[in-house]
Amino acid sequence: MEPFVENRKVLYVDDEPQLLASFTSLMRKERCFVTTLQDATGIRTVIDELGPFALVLSDQRMPTLEGVDVLDIVRQLCPDTVRVLITGYADQSETIRAINIGGIHSYVAKPWDDMRLRNHVQEWIDQHNMKTKNQWLTKSLDEENKKLTEILDGTVAQSVRVLGDIVSHVSPAVATIGARVKALGEAFLRMSPEISKEEQWQIQRALELFHLGAALIPASIQASIAREGLDALERYPVARNHHLLAASVIKDIPRFEEVARIIELQAKDLDGSGEPVHVEVTTDDIPRGARLLHILIDIVAHRHSTSHVTDLLHEMMRAPQKYDPVILQKMLGAKRFDEPLGDERLVRVTGIVPGMVLKEDILTLSGQLLLKAGSVLTETSITTLWQWHKNEPIQEPLRVCGLEN
Repeated sequence: MEPFVENRKVLYVDDEPQLLASFTSLMRKERCFVTTLQDATGIRTVIDELGPFALVLSDQRMPTLEGVDVLDIVRQLCPDTVRVLITGYADQSETIRAINIGGIHSYVAKPWDDMRLRNHVQEWIDQHNMKTKNQWLTKSLDEENKKLTEILDGTVAQSVRVLGDIVSHVSPAVATIGARVKALGEAFLRMSPEISKEEQWQIQRALELFHLGAALIPASIQASIAREGLDALERYPVARNHHLLAASVIKDIPRFEEVARIIELQAKDLDGSGEPVHVEVTTDDIPRGARLLHILIDIVAHRHSTSHVTDLLHEMMRAPQKYDPVILQKMLGAKRFDEPLGDERLVRVTGIVPGMVLKEDILTLSGQLLLKAGSVLTETSITTLWQWHKNEPIQEPLRVCGLEN
């Protein structure tokens, strides 16, 4: 942002040349730059070419344009300019009119007192600069706050990505579900501009972290998940409710209180049943993000029974006590949610992107295992694979799947 520069330009409008000369001489040694205008009809041109002015003084009685009208034009073009009417003792009614119409800040009676006028001019200029500097400071502060917010959001985004990488490494099966849920959730957010930016931010973070608890459950359970898949979660209450672990971890992070609440309530049915049983909430008291996650997680979990989301959504519509019908109806009205989940395709190493799920192990040409099938590709893992590929080529093509964006 450009530094603040004081404006000490003064314009005096009067049809009498001797008064213009007298004012210029009076202000010759003062901290200001004086411009005079004899023909009041040229006020717009002068402001356009030489303005804006910190202070405009105008005589009231002029043959072409009255002072009150001159100052009204100044008010329209430069509302921050201090406007002062020069008037005779007999023009008090005109002064009142100028205050009402031209929005003048003050007036000077003729004949003026030289010393008093000099002092007033400096006060009016300082008054203008104090106001404009405050405006500059406010704007500057807003810009700095915006920059800090961008830095904070960038730091948060990077931290969230790191946490997602941890889940991917510890539990590829859970990370695969997370990637699919996130892709569907982001599609829903893109078609929901009515959701405020703050709530969108909260839901986005919840989509990225709702499965974090899977990385916190005991290693023995992790081994069972690796061997048996996600069905193993049902045998372990602590694992089945891993979202509660995730919520407890992130609830104390600044700005993440509502994100933690979304994750905590993601298993709640619309009628209030479901974990956590000690939290009594129903319908709209359950955050929209939690109601959305509840639907998305079940869509992905039941993808083996049908290849199309639409079929699942219609089935969910028959369970209004469990799922939010408003969210379901919105999904049914969007073509994106009628697309198949998880198409398989072959890509080269240079074509992989975050969110893709490996259908086969990634191996080097020498047979070294780099990533197992089922792993979700992240920015970190992709960067590592690219670097590895430069030094020791990877077997191509890679078989992956993932939702279309």
